[in-house]
Amino acid sequence: HFEIVKFFVSQINDQSNRDTCCIKAADKAAIFDHFEIVKFLISCVSSLDQRANLRFQCAIAACSRLHENVVASLGLEPDWLFQYNTILSFTAAMAIEDRNSVLNKTLSQMQTAQITQLLRLSISQRHVALAATLLNHQRFSTQHVDLPDDNTGATALMLAADAGHHELIHKLIDLGASLHAQDTHGRTALSRACQAGYVQAAKILIDNGADASHRDSQGLTCAQLAERFEQRQVLRLLNPTENPQHPQPAAQRLHQLSDHSEQDHRLSEELHRLLSDAGFTHQRAKCQQRLADWLEGVAQVLTQDRRQMTGSYAEGWANSLVQVNGRTAADSDIDWTVLVEGQEFHLEGGCKGRSGSCQNATRLQVTEGHAQVAVGAGSQPAVTATACGVRPAQDTCHAIECCSSFCKNRVKQLLGYSDLVHLVRATRPSKTNELRVSFSFQEKHIMRDLSTVQGQLFTLTKFIFKRHLPLTLDTPGLKTYHAKTLLFFMLEKHGTDPKAEAWWIPLGIHGATKAEAWQPHNLITLLKESLDMMLSFIDSSSSPDECMPHFFMPDAPLYFKNAGIGGDFDNTKARVRDRLCELRSDIGGVVEQLRRLVRPLKSEKFYFHPFTLLPLTAPPAVTEIREGSGHYEFYYKFADVYSVVHQCVSELQSESSDRDTLMRQLSLLNHLQWCKCAALCMTAMAHLKFGESEEAKRLAMELQRHQVESGLEPQDIYEEGILLKSIRLPKVLDWAWRFCLPCDCPPRFPFLPEFTQTLFTARLSQPLSSHLYVNFRCLSWSLQAELLRNRAPAIAFDHWIEQLLGDPDLEELLTLAHYSDCREHVELSLQQMEMIEKERRVAMETQDEEKIGWVRQKLEGLDAASGVLKVESQSRGRKRKAESD
Repeated sequence: HFEIVKFFVSQINDQSNRDTCCIKAADKAAIFDHFEIVKFLISCVSSLDQRANLRFQCAIAACSRLHENVVASLGLEPDWLFQYNTILSFTAAMAIEDRNSVLNKTLSQMQTAQITQLLRLSISQRHVALAATLLNHQRFSTQHVDLPDDNTGATALMLAADAGHHELIHKLIDLGASLHAQDTHGRTALSRACQAGYVQAAKILIDNGADASHRDSQGLTCAQLAERFEQRQVLRLLNPTENPQHPQPAAQRLHQLSDHSEQDHRLSEELHRLLSDAGFTHQRAKCQQRLADWLEGVAQVLTQDRRQMTGSYAEGWANSLVQVNGRTAADSDIDWTVLVEGQEFHLEGGCKGRSGSCQNATRLQVTEGHAQVAVGAGSQPAVTATACGVRPAQDTCHAIECCSSFCKNRVKQLLGYSDLVHLVRATRPSKTNELRVSFSFQEKHIMRDLSTVQGQLFTLTKFIFKRHLPLTLDTPGLKTYHAKTLLFFMLEKHGTDPKAEAWWIPLGIHGATKAEAWQPHNLITLLKESLDMMLSFIDSSSSPDECMPHFFMPDAPLYFKNAGIGGDFDNTKARVRDRLCELRSDIGGVVEQLRRLVRPLKSEKFYFHPFTLLPLTAPPAVTEIREGSGHYEFYYKFADVYSVVHQCVSELQSESSDRDTLMRQLSLLNHLQWCKCAALCMTAMAHLKFGESEEAKRLAMELQRHQVESGLEPQDIYEEGILLKSIRLPKVLDWAWRFCLPCDCPPRFPFLPEFTQTLFTARLSQPLSSHLYVNFRCLSWSLQAELLRNRAPAIAFDHWIEQLLGDPDLEELLTLAHYSDCREHVELSLQQMEMIEKERRVAMETQDEEKIGWVRQKLEGLDAASGVLKVESQSRGRKRKAESD
């Protein structure tokens, strides 16, 4: 409708109105890919500055939706690539499809050093296809291949090693990248690969001459770095063991297995009770799933991307192997899948050509579960934000949606329907230009429908594959995905209905047994059958790298961990097979380890602190707390509260903040009982900032009377039969008092008492996980102790202890130890801190160890003082006795 737009613009006589209309219309035209209209509307704006700004805004809008024609017509300034992730992501998405005309035009305007800088940025942002395109570009200068980052000293090779991008490492070495260059910490590319745990990257570097004995500025060798960061497989590479003897292949040993059905039934019942008491039940899995849905909904509002949660946290099973109480285990994570807006691929064997986007589209050939593409996008599907403080690790996978389902009949075996698949950045061993077909959304739905026994079987299998084999028996190689795939084959065999009857003949058991498969007394039998099935899969392929078939794509093999590396890793298959045989013949060792690991729940509560788990993207500024009744709108108020808290904490640190503006922002939280502690604390801080101490004391007294909720009851989260997936978080209980807020510098609150300032914990050591941790319950205690000093009533330490014992953190325990001189209180704080450290509930940093050290010193000081007093008391007693004599 180009002519209509021209006509309407010509009818606006007032230039100011014309500018306003053209600016709004151009943005809409960019969103809907009308590049001619965009160019025309920009030309109609009177001011050169406004035109330049509008061109940039339209470029952002078009890049966010991958509208190549609009972007090409506008062009991209070189600086934009460095300043705006949306624009860099556009060039990366185009590079995967080998459509680089816009990029080439921009590169023609750049200096060679700038192109190297762009290469480093691309690698650090995990844009492998873009980085590969830059390395192959005619304007890339090999003379600048080792140009380091000004701040960190990192070269492109080091950044590729950080992320395990072995494809880029090969290319950079071919182009002459130095293996011996050092960053500001004296670390080489090999040092960094060993620290990060990327075995294949480390092997390539070593094979090309990297020095494993190099010491960094702390004097640490590559092996010592790997040991410090618990990278066991890197240590295996650096210190290969002699090949073990394998007495018998698994297939030859299966006939030796015997059946102990009565004993298995008793053990099954015991295991079922053990796992049920720890929360591994269908009902608690449903609660966990609702918590994940809530987190997903709020994250979608904040990030404004097509983000979905996948993996164990969302599925509700075995995110922790200790107990199901809302906490994520230290060796687990939260997985996000983000579908790239505006990009769609078409698969041969899947695409039916039914939609408009399918017409004339290239259909990608799928080989062993991997779509063949023009340019490789790397073999690391996710970007990992490592665990930091109370935040668990979070993996974000940027995926490309397909127009269709794939292997529809296999999916329907378990799900009843088939949905769209997507492609992720992963390859087979030694392959490059391909993307893996992913069924993670379908898998999530299947896992969410598991019965208690089905979920417990998965938990047992995951425990064996992820913990027992690699840690207890030093036999790594299997992954959680192998356990999930094995469960799918078991569900196919015995049906998904937990009440269904099934025939099966477990190997080694004579005769057929008719039984209800998914019943508690069959748990051990099901586990043995699963292990038999796994051994059968392992023996079905002669390749040392192949483990088992993919459930949905039977022609696609799943591989062992670190497949394709060779050397000692070629023995992985034989080691795993022998260990599984031993386990199959004697389950007792597994059960004993489980008894030590799994702990019964002391409380039914879920310790869910959602505002510590959200993605660390800067939240948008808001001026109101929105309410909505629709499914998506339900999450508005929670996202808005997070934004307001972030704004207020930032304003409290600003030297130029305005009192009225800050108080107006804080007033948005006044009517919300579920975050009252946070609102009262920040308001008291605002009064202290502006010298209004009496008002701050009044609020401290109100905080004395206020109590927060340490956890959520199951009935607050999930009710059987309610179809809505949004949880019914209580409105009258204060549950929102722990926050992790985006942050890139240490906090400044000079108006607060010195100790209170230390309770704002800045965690800045991990770039993708940097945040400010604020526990408002703990902050409330400190404000009360400082502002109401020497006032009645005295500090209620017993009340503090009663609140924190269920779910303490280091800051709360430090606060108790700081303000109380009671030995029992300080000792309790130290014991709880050491337990948190031992159980890895916090990803410890130096500052955390210093907190524990301070409490330990205080306890020693109290003991020493007590000893002196005891000696003095004894001395006085002897003196009195002598005088009386």
